[in-house]
Amino acid sequence: MAQVTGPFFAEGAVDTPYWWDAAEPKAAPSTALPASSEVVIVGAGFTGLNAALTLAKAGKQVTVLDAEAPGWGASSRNGGMLGPGWATFDTAMAYGPEKARAIVEESFLALQHIKDVVAREAIACDLAAVGYFRGAMTPRLYEAMGRQLDRIRKVMPCDAYLVPRAEQHGEIGTDLYHGGLAIPGYTGLHPARYVAGLAEAARRAGAQLFGGARVTAIAPDAGGFTVSVGRQRIAAKQLLVATNGYTGSLLPFLQRRIIPIRSALIATAPLPPEVMNRLMPKRRMLAGSQRVVTYYRPSPDGTRVLFGGRVLKVNGENVARANAGHLRKQMLQVFPELERTPLTHYWHGQTGFTFDKLPHLGQQDGIFYACGYNGTGIARASWFGHRIAERMLGSVEKPSAYEDLPFRSRPLYYGKPWFLPLAVQFYEMLDRWEQR
Repeated sequence: MAQVTGPFFAEGAVDTPYWWDAAEPKAAPSTALPASSEVVIVGAGFTGLNAALTLAKAGKQVTVLDAEAPGWGASSRNGGMLGPGWATFDTAMAYGPEKARAIVEESFLALQHIKDVVAREAIACDLAAVGYFRGAMTPRLYEAMGRQLDRIRKVMPCDAYLVPRAEQHGEIGTDLYHGGLAIPGYTGLHPARYVAGLAEAARRAGAQLFGGARVTAIAPDAGGFTVSVGRQRIAAKQLLVATNGYTGSLLPFLQRRIIPIRSALIATAPLPPEVMNRLMPKRRMLAGSQRVVTYYRPSPDGTRVLFGGRVLKVNGENVARANAGHLRKQMLQVFPELERTPLTHYWHGQTGFTFDKLPHLGQQDGIFYACGYNGTGIARASWFGHRIAERMLGSVEKPSAYEDLPFRSRPLYYGKPWFLPLAVQFYEMLDRWEQR
């Protein structure tokens, strides 16, 4: 944790997630790595920990390795927003209406999976079904939202509905939008508390979790794998790579298919109840309709605004100041009255996107994987971790709707998204053109 300074930062502001104030990821006391394990899982985030929980409860010997503390990555840095997968419907329609329906229906199973795990393992993570509102930046985008609802309802029931501009103050205290889309089933949680609870549940079930255990190599060996952590070796019968946006060169197959993209968030200082009641009257999860997405929400205790979007600056000096200033500017477009409200936290994390904008799970050269959540990974990653564990156990009754999707790369892509700055500039240009 480091303090950050600047004209819009509060005294004592820090460059770590707001979530960490209540549940900072911490590695368990150091113990020796096992020489062998039935299952080794690389990555102790939502995917890896849900898989570990399912496998350990089935009686498997499970070892989970993470380069940092369990939950340190995107799992404790995200916005804590999860819901049904209506946004994936149009993308999934490329495979036909039946596949689109199956993918969206599975998103409801994913959401229910988290609710079941939280209840069964007694994880205190502020889970609440509060709904969602996505504001339309222009009247044309509002009309496009209506057309999307029509497309969905031709294939399956949908409880989302349009909110006209005249009624949007019941959802959000801004005049920026021209109406928007409301989704009642959307849910919020405290991601750092959730991932900490998952880690503890996996330990109770018998899984061994190791932080500070960066996997440096994987090699096939005698019907299984040798997993290297520096000079140490672990023999594994089964191997799951669950590193998503942090995969890097560890598994070239995934490196060529996952696009690592950074996202950042800011947290305001506490606000008076009457201000929060005006800005976020229903305490819903919120977003704008821009291609370069912004997303925001109240803190679980209803006292702050948490606002997220893309990273402006990756390296160099004053990264926190530059990125926080960029996000603050976008936040003030939505809520101008926060001009004098200081920021107490800035942080960022790394997500994993795919070229087809859909997540994937499967097996390559005997190695299991689940990844590519495209910025909406809480429910999907949790569900995929559970589902890939069932596949590893050989207990799958019905394959996932995602399992037969082709997982493609692109020519000249080897894990470094050189095209990303150009793509962001292009999408920003389209956003400005639509909002002209």
